[in-house]
Amino acid sequence: MPTPVSDNPSIPHSSASPTISAQGHLITGSGFLPYHDVTVKITRAGEDISDYLAYLTDDDGDIHCELLDSVTGTFHIAATDHRPDPQGACGWLWSNTCTLVVTDA
Repeated sequence: MPTPVSDNPSIPHSSASPTISAQGHLITGSGFLPYHDVTVKITRAGEDISDYLAYLTDDDGDIHCELLDSVTGTFHIAATDHRPDPQGACGWLWSNTCTLVVTDA
């Protein structure tokens, strides 16, 4: 059984920023801390309000999350595993921001 990562985000880690991508209703990401909580920020284009979803990475530090089938529109998506970054939004290291366009099926 794998040993979970400490809740302390200042543990040693790769200095590389995590990355995410999205296609259809699936968001994937890599480069996060293994077995760690990740917050995914989803903002609909043209709105000031963001939704935040919580996911847990796997043993490789990857995430795979699926949006509801009813979700349509244009979204800007970024994610963080809460590693400190004085230059980052809210003092956290964030992934790239990707744009996802989901149309009616």
